[in-house]
Amino acid sequence: MKYFLLGFCWVVSFVSFGQRESAPDGFAYLTGDQIALDLDSLSAWVLRLHPAPFAHCSPEEWTASLDKNKRLARGGGNVFTAAKAYADLMSLLEDSHTGIALQSFANTLASSNGQIPIEVATVENKTVVVQDWSKQLARGSIVSSIGGIPSRSLLGMSLSLVSQEGDALVSSVRMADKLWNDLAPFALGAVSGDSLPLILGVNDSMFAKTKVVAKADLDSIKLTAVKRDISWRRLPEHPDIVHLTIRSFHPEEVRKFKRELKHCFQTICRAEKKSKSAITGMVLDLRQNSGGHIALMAELLPYLASEATRIPFGAQIKHSKVARGQLSQPWIGGSIFSFGYDRNFMRLNKAIRDQNQNNMSFVPFMNPITPKKRLNYSGPVAMVLDGLSASASVSLAAWFVRSGRGKTIGEPPMGSISGTFGNPVRLTLPSSMLQINVATARYYTEEPIRWQTKPLLPDFPVAMTIQDHKLNRDPFLEKAVEWLRRAE
Repeated sequence: MKYFLLGFCWVVSFVSFGQRESAPDGFAYLTGDQIALDLDSLSAWVLRLHPAPFAHCSPEEWTASLDKNKRLARGGGNVFTAAKAYADLMSLLEDSHTGIALQSFANTLASSNGQIPIEVATVENKTVVVQDWSKQLARGSIVSSIGGIPSRSLLGMSLSLVSQEGDALVSSVRMADKLWNDLAPFALGAVSGDSLPLILGVNDSMFAKTKVVAKADLDSIKLTAVKRDISWRRLPEHPDIVHLTIRSFHPEEVRKFKRELKHCFQTICRAEKKSKSAITGMVLDLRQNSGGHIALMAELLPYLASEATRIPFGAQIKHSKVARGQLSQPWIGGSIFSFGYDRNFMRLNKAIRDQNQNNMSFVPFMNPITPKKRLNYSGPVAMVLDGLSASASVSLAAWFVRSGRGKTIGEPPMGSISGTFGNPVRLTLPSSMLQINVATARYYTEEPIRWQTKPLLPDFPVAMTIQDHKLNRDPFLEKAVEWLRRAE
């Protein structure tokens, strides 16, 4: 859910204080004093680095939460006890870019205890199988409990670690679903090779088993089903509709991303010229797109916008040596010369590197994105979102909604149309060695500047049902096609 626009990849490490004993679950046991030390370090970093720590809470509430979590963790505990205390404090910020580095945390759990080869989603208030890599459970199966622990209890454990963007409740649940199979073995004290009992069905009437798998083994299985960062096709049953799917604005190969995007709109342009008529429409699918580079998000707009567009409107950045060290680069895009929209990033990078600034700066994105004359597509567009659409995806959706470019379909994403936090730096807590992210910027999408907590509400809300999962049906895409047909 992150803006990586300036390519941070370093981790700031800190020496662990005090002796750490081994806990029964294999993780280091942390004393109450060690957790308190981490909480103090975390609080100091947030207050020093975050651009708006008191946007959603008061200094008094922050101090009270800090004291409360120190008190609750006075007896010490394992890594989950510590992570829960840290996450509870950071939840006051209502910022999805500031919190436990969940992928790092999940990898730590999985490396120690293994993973359940089952991926789930919360559907109709039930825990439903959406993928079983061991090919034992059917899609749509309801998991009531695992190893004697109710599935919903595991979801609650996951939710306690997830950072929430404003009031984006759906997004928090979707993020917690993703952590479920990493957390289950740890919570049950299981390790790779153990077999865990499952109770399935609405009436808890079926029994099954699943085996805990080593992370490396499960990773190798998943490699066979890796989804591309960007792909497009004509829908088989609707060849006059183009389905453009963008899973990330942080692709492994930037040039390949740009080339594929251009190829999509070149194909549309050629088809329109050949048939002398426009295609019926486009489905722009941003489901599970957690964001990435603003500059790559902006690559899409020249193909879709009809007029010059400033998105984001600007960025408010918090100056610090940590941000300078992790985020700044000597140039943008591999060239010391920046033109057009790229000049915004040149100014932003310069502001981050500025050694003379002591507090905050506002960097306006004065150079707009301009439409491409030859490959611009002006036909109907349906944007599909879900609870995992975040960060740069939400910024794109903000432009889409304000410009009236088309209709949004699906679930509320992780953020509002007014803007989002971003530019997180990664830090390592001194006692637990857990990694956390702290935002150092706030991106605005409009003028005058407003800051909303409610997530973007789709024009046509859609939710998967258990039956949809069983039949491998996609109601999001079906609704998008239905609207495009009506818009003809």
